[in-house]
Amino acid sequence: MKYFIKNVYFAVAFFALVSFYQDAFAANIATTTPEQNVILGILEENANPMAYPDGIHKNYSREIRVVFQKDGPEWKAFPAQANTQEALAAFISSYPAEVNWTIVFNRKSLGQLTSKTQQSWKYYSNVGFQDIESNSPIPTIGKRSRDYSGYLSEPVYRPLIAVSQSNFKDPEGWKPSALPADLIKLARQQFRQKFPKVENCTSPEENIARPWPYQDSDIKITKTYSSNKGWAIAQLRLGESRCDYTDDDAFYDQWFAISPGKEVVFLDKGMWLVDAGDYDNDGKSELVFAINRENRGGYELFYDNFKKHSIFEFGYH
Repeated sequence: MKYFIKNVYFAVAFFALVSFYQDAFAANIATTTPEQNVILGILEENANPMAYPDGIHKNYSREIRVVFQKDGPEWKAFPAQANTQEALAAFISSYPAEVNWTIVFNRKSLGQLTSKTQQSWKYYSNVGFQDIESNSPIPTIGKRSRDYSGYLSEPVYRPLIAVSQSNFKDPEGWKPSALPADLIKLARQQFRQKFPKVENCTSPEENIARPWPYQDSDIKITKTYSSNKGWAIAQLRLGESRCDYTDDDAFYDQWFAISPGKEVVFLDKGMWLVDAGDYDNDGKSELVFAINRENRGGYELFYDNFKKHSIFEFGYH
């Protein structure tokens, strides 16, 4: 009898252990199951100096701009580029009427907000705006700065990611970091391949552009980030143009991604990193950049190890 009881005890313990690991495995799978219909927005501050005739006082406002949605395996941008007020008005029906958001930054939840799509957008650059409806405190990081103002050049608070699900982890652990010498060399080589010929002036007063045999030391590494998966991204640009004006892309910020296998991929120009996070809960991080170009604004989202990306871009005029 005692052997029977002992065998029953071990059987119960065995099945309990199996059940525990099955539950744990299922929970782990659940936490990495991609979520559909996830919406990404950006909590922005906007300054409108034209609201006051003296041009000094500014009408600051906070809105959430709806920018991307997960559609099946892909991230897609909401419609943003309009050439007429009629086209801009037609976009409104493509946007969600109301969204409950989690505001996130640097792998942390900063709070929840609810916002509703505005009934009309007065300017092309207002596309995607929702009015914040909830009475919760609006999260803010740091002080106002022109670093975040884009084309309008008015100091504003840092934009923050808004996600329609409580997804704010960054499993790839993106953070600022210095690039080792071999990756800097690779990035500069790629820059040279993209810009083999560049012209520059002796001075703004002379303002005559001539071929410029720039050196590696002229290619500035201005910002770099790396992940715990061995990826890195770098912002490069040439030293300052000495012409009165130049439209040569080489003098503007250029972003490159470097894989763990040391392959270098060009991403885009004229943008800065807003944040990184696993916003669709698929176990991989997405990176969101803000567009900062002449008369252009918006956001770019990179995913699937930089093999894919989506662009939400608008014009100011």
